[in-house]
Amino acid sequence: MEYGQGAVDLTDCNSYRVAAVAACCLFPRDAAALAEALRPGVGQAVHLLGHGCNVILSRPYYDASHRFVCTRVLEPTIAVEGSRVTAGAGARLRDLCRAAARAGLAGLEHLWDIPGSVGGAACMNAGAYGASFYDGLVAVTAYFPGESALRRLSREACRPAYRTTAFQGASAVIVRVELDLPPDDPAAILAEMGRIGRLRRSKLPYDRPSAGSVFRRPDGAPPVGKIMEEAGMKGFAIGGARVSRRHGGFIVNAGNATGADILAVAAAMREAARRLYGVELVLEQVVI
Repeated sequence: MEYGQGAVDLTDCNSYRVAAVAACCLFPRDAAALAEALRPGVGQAVHLLGHGCNVILSRPYYDASHRFVCTRVLEPTIAVEGSRVTAGAGARLRDLCRAAARAGLAGLEHLWDIPGSVGGAACMNAGAYGASFYDGLVAVTAYFPGESALRRLSREACRPAYRTTAFQGASAVIVRVELDLPPDDPAAILAEMGRIGRLRRSKLPYDRPSAGSVFRRPDGAPPVGKIMEEAGMKGFAIGGARVSRRHGGFIVNAGNATGADILAVAAAMREAARRLYGVELVLEQVVI
């Protein structure tokens, strides 16, 4: 177990790069350390962080009544055996995609260059361009607080749907995943990954810190980016937070943004969607 020494700077632990400090932050490396980190503390709220790519830190300081558990170093290994790939929660999704491609295993190409961890991708059912993380997933191994042994759950038990799984809002924490992927020519897989990477970088705001899509795609309305473009919201800013000029579905840190700035911009985006299409946007990011 790695412990933060005194107050821990969380700026590099969230992809918005919002400046925040936590009085208590733990970095478990294995399941035993994770169990210790998640042991209930009296009057203490526990907040899980992966690589911090889908969170909004809403305040500049979290006192000892908040315990952050950062899984960025939790079992970060990736192993390939035949068509099976096993990856720990702390592994980067990019590294998993690259390892599968080099082994000649297809199915993760459209997830290439999505930032964040394997655990985060499994929790949120990350996806892009018609593909989702659970397309090739066989099972998830998770820790349930209060249980002495890890539990292996089938894909069906995880209840994956569009950008959601049974793990969201639950106390269980993903430790590792297993995938079964079809074979293909490594050169062809890498070429498709390159195409996806170029496509993403031509459309998405990689030039500024962000946490990906702010909202889920609404039913009965255009994508959020299109709605914001129609509403003239691209470039709209409050404090240091701004709706990306490149993609209206993203909020970026344009300079010293606070969590309050980001939430205020998100509220303005919600109002724009309500006004134009009568839809209520659902936040995809987790507010802490």
